[in-house]
Amino acid sequence: MADVAAPDLPPEERRKRFYLLYGSLFVVGFGNSMLFPLLPPLVRRLDLPDASVGWIFSLSALAWVFASPIWGRMSDRFGRKPIVALGLFAYGVSMTGFALVATAGVFAVIQGAAVFFGLMLTRAIFGMVGSAANPAAQAYVADRTTMAERTHELALLSSAFAVGGAVGPATCAVLAAQMGLIFPIALTAVLAFVAAAVLMRFLPERRGPREAAGPTPNFMDTWRLAGDPRVAAYIIFGVFLSVITGTLGQVYTLYVMDRLDVAGARGAELAAAGFVVAALAMLTTQMAILPMLRFGSRSLMLVGCAILCISVAVQLWAPNFSALLLSQMLGGLGFGLARPGFTGGASMAVHPDEQGAVAGLVVGSNGAGFVISPLTGGVAYDVLGPTAPLWISLTILLAMTAFVWRSKSLRSLEASAISSVDAHH
Repeated sequence: MADVAAPDLPPEERRKRFYLLYGSLFVVGFGNSMLFPLLPPLVRRLDLPDASVGWIFSLSALAWVFASPIWGRMSDRFGRKPIVALGLFAYGVSMTGFALVATAGVFAVIQGAAVFFGLMLTRAIFGMVGSAANPAAQAYVADRTTMAERTHELALLSSAFAVGGAVGPATCAVLAAQMGLIFPIALTAVLAFVAAAVLMRFLPERRGPREAAGPTPNFMDTWRLAGDPRVAAYIIFGVFLSVITGTLGQVYTLYVMDRLDVAGARGAELAAAGFVVAALAMLTTQMAILPMLRFGSRSLMLVGCAILCISVAVQLWAPNFSALLLSQMLGGLGFGLARPGFTGGASMAVHPDEQGAVAGLVVGSNGAGFVISPLTGGVAYDVLGPTAPLWISLTILLAMTAFVWRSKSLRSLEASAISSVDAHH
């Protein structure tokens, strides 16, 4: 356990370790954000309904919800590094299968339902096993930071994901135009395999399996932790923030294509610009603005939700592409505040031996909304019209803002965390 007492290490030494994790989550962010502008034109090319975009993510999201807490608890027992590497390898397998199924669909080797279920099942590999990477990475950082550092360091970890999110759509637009819609997916698979190998070779971790530390962890304890008053409010917030993420992400490309009357690679290119703007805004927020604000977790959640409300309102009444980009910029700012708020708050609310478990719950909550968002996103878009998902999102965000504002538990938890930080200093 000596390796875990790493807040005592010089900051530059810890930063070298964290860079490897940042690179790993960069790859995951790259691939995930790339799929948002890529998948809508791809499903239309495969003659699948628009609502397929959301459903392709849904099974993976459902698996993610249940698997993430298990992998987080597994990392408590077997160490963080092997679990992160396993998740990256599984992500590579998932994207390889996804590319193969899509290629078979484009060349009419398989069609219709076979393509749809093939894409859904290969994506589900990411939810079942690829979900191991995020909670183990978060727990690795939590192990090696003090209370005063944790929200900022976890925000930097999210920033790596955001950088990948910024590069992914832009790269996708260029590669899709030059190499076709499937090539970027295959590239992501290669990057995931490389990241897994690099992490296993170079990430230092002297902590071994914990047979001597007691019995095998009871995974039901993780689910009981979700209802613990220390973390329940954060997990509830995270689930609904995930619903918003999934809903807005799934319909934005469709909204741009239909609002601006474009299709195919051109639609992916314009939508990619919006995702790049959002990712850069999130990155700027987490790396430059967040350290200056000195806000507690509840304050970050509250301000983030308020900004997201404005973002959705701007998109609803956007008269042109510039206004759509403005809405994405505001969305990146809002998510850049809200996500570190609930992630850092949940981590600071629990004991050191619960970090893997709570990281799994946080990551699971980030995926939980994608189980629901096909209904609030793609189905609502098809059945009720292009603005319906935005109105649903705005309603949920207003309710979340009210929840954070009125929650006594969040207020007291924030005060306790601030007191702990002050005591540390």
